[in-house]
Amino acid sequence: MLKEEDGILVGEIVNVSADESVVTDGVVDVTKVKPISFDPFGNAYYGIGKKVGNAFKDGAKLK
Repeated sequence: MLKEEDGILVGEIVNVSADESVVTDGVVDVTKVKPISFDPFGNAYYGIGKKVGNAFKDGAKLK
């Protein structure tokens, strides 16, 4: 649970670097990166799996 003294940090990404082995056609290929996510409540890491939808399209069907 966040407390007031924990604060919130907002920033701007100004540079991204990636090894050529995870780049396809000039962009980072998420299937090659094998990203993980940290769960601070369960103190665990989870692998991010397959694509499950299309941003800004699939949700529009629900409106």
